[in-house]
Amino acid sequence: MINQKIYNFSHSSLKDKVFLKIKKNLKSNKKTLNIFKKAVPELVPVLTFERTYLTCLGYTLQEIASKFGKNVINADKGKTKICGVDLLVSYLGEVSLKLNKNTQCGTHQKDSFKKLVKNAKNPVMAVAFSESYEYKKNNVLYLGGEAFWSKIDIDYQDLYDTIQKSIQDTYDEIKLTYGSTLQ
Repeated sequence: MINQKIYNFSHSSLKDKVFLKIKKNLKSNKKTLNIFKKAVPELVPVLTFERTYLTCLGYTLQEIASKFGKNVINADKGKTKICGVDLLVSYLGEVSLKLNKNTQCGTHQKDSFKKLVKNAKNPVMAVAFSESYEYKKNNVLYLGGEAFWSKIDIDYQDLYDTIQKSIQDTYDEIKLTYGSTLQ
């Protein structure tokens, strides 16, 4: 079910960022675009949409967790910034929240993990959208999907449905604005 409060909180901000980036890429010097966007300029809106939306969604999920979750602070705001930590959950620990299991790869993923373990007293690696799992290994709590969101009292399926609706609504607006090349 769509959580209207979360939708209202997150959708317009995400959509606005996507549209700004699409406009910027459409106006930019083609030499600065990646090979796909140079080769097929009609793809600029859809390729920019996916990349920008997902990039902005990570921070938006932190904001959703802190605004709608139980005892959650967005560590990227104010004086609470801790390297490698996205969220502070009073009864759980310091959380590094990733969008998907494979969001980061290689060196960057290892660096994020090292920063979390080094700077957190109770490190938690959480994945926002994945199968539900919970286990502890080497003093790090690993949470995926519903197991994470239920710990902070946010309904996973409602959140998933709400974000999916936001993605679909943004895409529909992009199609209306930039034409049928996206169909």
